[in-house]
Amino acid sequence: MSGVPPARHLLRAKDLADARYFEALTVADLAGAAGLSRAHFSQEFRRAFGESPHAYLLTRRLERAAALLRTTDRTVADICVSLGLHSVGSFTTSFTRTYGRSPTAYRATFPPAATYAMIPACVLRVYGRPRNRTFREDAALPS
Repeated sequence: MSGVPPARHLLRAKDLADARYFEALTVADLAGAAGLSRAHFSQEFRRAFGESPHAYLLTRRLERAAALLRTTDRTVADICVSLGLHSVGSFTTSFTRTYGRSPTAYRATFPPAATYAMIPACVLRVYGRPRNRTFREDAALPS
């Protein structure tokens, strides 16, 4: 590890947080990915990226929660658990602090999730076809 700049190891930890934010990651896990002690990692991460590792991970989770609240009809508790968080109360407090309103109030400011429902093109083609085909199929057979 001596030949690689420390910032590269920090990027490894940041990439881990971006890719696996939905797991119960800890600062110790991120420090392990960077190959640094927990205290040294936290200090270097803050110096390099301007926020603590915990704040960065929480921000990623809250961004994903906001997207899920806008585009799905999943419950707030389900979204909380799917993002690797364990307390709906803490999640609601953090979300409200970041977005200025509770998750439920945030969701209410957007159209219902059914508006964003995507229908696959193959399904559209099947239902877009004429039901009764009459081209040369209904012609009387020559006797």
